Amino acid sequence: MFTSGRIAFLIFFLILFIGYLIWAYRKDIQKSPWYFKGSYKIVLALIGMYLCYFIISRWLI
Repeated sequence: MFTSGRIAFLIFFLILFIGYLIWAYRKDIQKSPWYFKGSYKIVLALIGMYLCYFIISRWLI
């Protein structure tokens, strides 16, 4: 299903994509920091919701 080439592309793409998101976030936060006040709470909530979904879906299946 997943060849070694596809896995390598996925890893390469994810590293570049996440790196770009971090770079863009840091650039935007310098321009207008009051937009991003408390944004870490939202990120933590989304990660928590994803983990809950993952745990519950694995537990029920």
